[in-house]
Amino acid sequence: MLLFTDNSRQSDGNERQVLVVTPDPSMMALVCEQLEIRGVGLIKRFANNIEQLDTLEDIAGIDCIIFDASRLESPDAVIELIDLQLSRSVVKVAFSTKDSLVIADNFLKKGIEYCHFPTQINRIGSFVLQQQKQSTTTGHAIRITLLGCKGGIGTSVLSYHAAEYLARKRQSSTLIVQGSRGSRNLDLISKVAITNEVTLLQNNLYAFYEDHTQPWLYNNPLYEQHECIIFDFTGHNAADENIENILTHSDCLLLICDRNLSSVRTAKKIIEANNHLMNSDNGLRRIYICHNQHHSKVNGEISTQELSGLLGKPVDISIPYLLKSGDPSLPLNFSGKNNIYLEKLCNLLLGRRQTDGKKHGLFDSLKQLTERK
Repeated sequence: MLLFTDNSRQSDGNERQVLVVTPDPSMMALVCEQLEIRGVGLIKRFANNIEQLDTLEDIAGIDCIIFDASRLESPDAVIELIDLQLSRSVVKVAFSTKDSLVIADNFLKKGIEYCHFPTQINRIGSFVLQQQKQSTTTGHAIRITLLGCKGGIGTSVLSYHAAEYLARKRQSSTLIVQGSRGSRNLDLISKVAITNEVTLLQNNLYAFYEDHTQPWLYNNPLYEQHECIIFDFTGHNAADENIENILTHSDCLLLICDRNLSSVRTAKKIIEANNHLMNSDNGLRRIYICHNQHHSKVNGEISTQELSGLLGKPVDISIPYLLKSGDPSLPLNFSGKNNIYLEKLCNLLLGRRQTDGKKHGLFDSLKQLTERK
């Protein structure tokens, strides 16, 4: 099935969801009161600073965010955070105790409405309704590249699972693009026939095979019909100009290595190229290393610790050999307890901070204080 639809949820019959972010209870109550009076939709509350947005788990389906910007001098510190966690097309409204035309103008330049609290609080509801009516796709999809540093190390399987997770987590249109230099096996992984046109795989998830005549292409106009693009590329045969193209057009890059030294050489080359670009402020800030142990270990192959040492950069995530019982053709099995590896991988791509998930008691706190002495 071939679809080219816009990303708007205007006609799907679902109630719009508005997220209000502030640690101040009185501000939260007054802002939510204005929204309830206007009947803007379902209101969600996050009693924290906007900088903590990456710790919020319930992010699916949010159409508008209203946040307390009293601690901010400009939107630069949070605009990327909001785009990654929610969507670049989400309606954004900031309110602040700072009555400054300069600050307000800086927010407006970034597409964020600005209201002074409390004198302009009654404008928040009308801003939300007005922006929702005018809301359209911004034309700036988030681009995440998963780059295999060697052929046959599970890049396509990881890309598919990551795209599926992000489509479900963010509840927004996600496109996975398989490069023309790769294995072109996405149809086998997804069990859906794929052509050189955008193909629907499941809800919010689409796939596309890159044209052989236009490899390493990041600015295809049809990409802008989606909010998140996962590029499944193979980098071991990439020329220098291809590597630079990846580094200058991706919002995030995950280098996938295995236990073989050849993948380490490719990863090191790309890291060095990025360091060179960073000298002129053109490099990629969010570049991560994944050690995908896609088969059982053979004597002489490198460990995760050895990989870190060779690259001079810590491995951000290590995925163990996950064999699916009775199905050797699908070695990666992220079901059950193994889902933690997929969740960690996708949180990394979204820039969400990692927590150990453990509850620390009084004994743990006393132990930590003792160890510091």
